[in-house]
Amino acid sequence: MQTRCYDGKKWQYEFKYEGKRYRKKGFRTKREANSAGLDKLNELKQGIEYEPNLTLYDYFKTWCETFKKSTVTPKTYKSYSSAMEHINNHPIGKKKLKDLSRYHYQDFINEFSKHHSKESIRKLNGYIRTSLDDAVYEGLIVKNPTFKVSYRASKPNKSEDSKYINLKDYELLKQHLMTKDNASSLVLFIMICTGCRISGALNLKREYINQVKSEIYIDEHKTDSSPRYVSISQKDMNHIIKSIDQLPRTIDGTVFGELTNNAVNKRLKVYCNNLGIKEITSHALRHTHCSYLLAKGISIYYISKRLGHKNISVTTEVYSHLLEETYKEEDEKATQIISAM
Repeated sequence: MQTRCYDGKKWQYEFKYEGKRYRKKGFRTKREANSAGLDKLNELKQGIEYEPNLTLYDYFKTWCETFKKSTVTPKTYKSYSSAMEHINNHPIGKKKLKDLSRYHYQDFINEFSKHHSKESIRKLNGYIRTSLDDAVYEGLIVKNPTFKVSYRASKPNKSEDSKYINLKDYELLKQHLMTKDNASSLVLFIMICTGCRISGALNLKREYINQVKSEIYIDEHKTDSSPRYVSISQKDMNHIIKSIDQLPRTIDGTVFGELTNNAVNKRLKVYCNNLGIKEITSHALRHTHCSYLLAKGISIYYISKRLGHKNISVTTEVYSHLLEETYKEEDEKATQIISAM
């Protein structure tokens, strides 16, 4: 590995690997050049090298298989696979990565927006933007063409009402789950108590439970979610421990083994029908957890941490509908307080 200053200011690295010369310029310091060179050499040793004529589709596919397939749940990876298909079915997929412009990307998003909801567009754009951030870091492109992309959905998002159940039904469902002794019911109970995604409950291991502090470690394997300890009541902890002790030990070390999202949601559907409440999916329990805490006066900052959001802006974006309702209530309180001065 050689590094040298080539114009009195900028540095470059240069080395040979398997008979081929690798060189890159433009680094501010010798240390930066050396570090980048070592990173490149490590990539080559691991078999990671991108050709100059690499297309967006080939790059995104390689990126997903390298960085996502082994780190996200199979269900989440299906979303990445779907993104691959959308890229491949549009002319942008055949564009060389180095030739990709904001114009090309905006055209792609405009076309996608004609048939998809805002949430679907946000998710697709997030996947591609993150992958191209890595491409910038690797020096494959200079700028990220997803910068300041704009979109307007033609298809409405799922109704806000379908994401929640009312607070009385939420309490009723929790009490009902405490009378059940099957694995799916325990998953749902943990989701209600912690506000975690279903992946966080299904990934649970016995060592993730701290009975002394009455905390559960939640790891959802999501890029936009932070692993965290979530506090629950001692009563709820006792029920969880008792229920886990009745379950058979699993080969993979998790509490729930090969239990699937589908099985849990089927069980939830049965309970909703039995209790006479609106049919929901398990993810609605996470949304209702936030709604319930907001209704009880818990701060959005605390809720953001509890839900594992990386920053509060994620919480305010996802739950803007609920926050608007809270704002109206707080507005009335603030007016009364100022009036009483």
